[in-house]
Amino acid sequence: EDDDAHHVVHVHFGMSGAWSLHPAGEDEPEPRPKCRLRLVEAGGGTAAHLSCMTLSHGGLDLYTEKRAALGEDPLRSDADPERLYEKIRHIGRRKGGGPSVGRLLMDQALFAGPGNIYRAEILFLAGVDPDT
Repeated sequence: EDDDAHHVVHVHFGMSGAWSLHPAGEDEPEPRPKCRLRLVEAGGGTAAHLSCMTLSHGGLDLYTEKRAALGEDPLRSDADPERLYEKIRHIGRRKGGGPSVGRLLMDQALFAGPGNIYRAEILFLAGVDPDT
């Protein structure tokens, strides 16, 4: 399949990123200074403004590269808990016992998606000290 026919956008929102939609027929505000991408539907339809920490774009090779580096997404039905468990077991065998549970949750190669805010909430609700 022709890779030029596919457009991939990789976004890292960071802690202050935002995606705003502005429906056709409504006044679209000026993009803010931190807006890294503005998309407009063909024919002048809905517009989207995206502010984020980093943004890169490319073809299917970008998707393949980024997806290969990510761990299991706990919200996806095709996540493989056994693969995740094996990775964590391997890390735990390192000298000194490996990183804390808080650091493990932030490792995108293990868990795709959770950021620092979700890490803190998950551990707080579970009653787990992030430094253990």
